Amino acid sequence: MLNIGLTGGIGSGKSTVAQWFIKQGVPVLDADKTVHGLLQSDAITISKLIEEFGSDILDENRQIDRNRLGKRVFRDVNARKRLERIVHPRVVECMNEEKEALRATGSKVCVWDVPLLFEAGFERFVDEVWVVWIPRDLQISRVLTRDKLSLGEVEARIAAQGSLDEKRQRADVVIDNSGNESETVSQLEDHWGKLLQRQEVNHS
Repeated sequence: MLNIGLTGGIGSGKSTVAQWFIKQGVPVLDADKTVHGLLQSDAITISKLIEEFGSDILDENRQIDRNRLGKRVFRDVNARKRLERIVHPRVVECMNEEKEALRATGSKVCVWDVPLLFEAGFERFVDEVWVVWIPRDLQISRVLTRDKLSLGEVEARIAAQGSLDEKRQRADVVIDNSGNESETVSQLEDHWGKLLQRQEVNHS
């Protein structure tokens, strides 16, 4: 089973690329959804986070408030690392379980959609990495347009995810998403076609 690691940065359009894979019938393992599920219902993860960050990260229903937690960690590198030490190992476990379930049903390819793929060391679990890239100034303007964040908050979130230019250097495939949707889709179709050809060669 071939595992593709898909990553990018906030505002780069990674989610659009993930949706393209889903439309091709390729299963996508979504790290953000996995984290969301853990924060909602994984008792061990929740108790560790309360122990680490205090009960003020909870909302009125005693659920973890992702916005409060996010504000705590995005401005504090040390806090972010403490959060990642708690959450990332559980995310890997959950995504590996999903992958094995897909393998058991006969899936030949799956995509690991992971924003912090390099930062969290997830590249160890995939066979190749696809990076969705846009220039930094375009990234900032897209996030400012989309999200109700200040320029400082946008820059902090971009910094927390690492440079897209650096990720581009480490990628097996780069999808330049700075143009229009049809240009992005054309690149995806081209790289996907080449991947399928390689797969056929490897299994012939």
